[in-house]
Amino acid sequence: MANLQPLSINNILLFMVLLLLSGCELTTKHDKSGTSYGEYYLELQRLNETQLTEEVSKQQANVESQTNSNSGVNYDAQIKLLLLYSLPKSPIYNSFQAKALLNDLNSEDNNSAFADITPNEEAFFSLLHDQLNQRLLMRNRLLALQKEQLNDHQHSAKQQQHIAKQQQQQLIEQIKLLEQTIKQLKSIEQAIDKRDQ
Repeated sequence: MANLQPLSINNILLFMVLLLLSGCELTTKHDKSGTSYGEYYLELQRLNETQLTEEVSKQQANVESQTNSNSGVNYDAQIKLLLLYSLPKSPIYNSFQAKALLNDLNSEDNNSAFADITPNEEAFFSLLHDQLNQRLLMRNRLLALQKEQLNDHQHSAKQQQHIAKQQQQQLIEQIKLLEQTIKQLKSIEQAIDKRDQ
């Protein structure tokens, strides 16, 4: 009986070590470098224009090479490209493209893209989703306001044209009236000259 007790403690310790190791492996499964997507986004903000262009090329090449190969799908490069699309100072900044890629990665048909992310990263992508929606909403509002102002400007220009035509017509009528008055005055002058002779 005394031999069984140390064996079970060793088994328990071995089981705990294996459990801890497998847990560590699960937390870094989505990103080989150990950097979270939130940290990656912060790193992107520190890069200059040249470095951002290089990072864009790198991630686009990663996505393309993965598309061309028959290996299993790794969404890391696509997610990083999504973050590059959503970064305002990025050379490929495009809210529409970022939102479309996020929707594609987060769709019901493709729910494995975010399957291994941590709750903090899930919150980060939820916030990113909300921010992209707000950007697109604000853009649509701005476009509607610009269109309204353009219409108002066009309406105002037409109104000013109409007023200018009216004023021009009034001036033409006044000129005609003055010409008639001048003719009448000449007639009167001629009549006076004839009487004086």
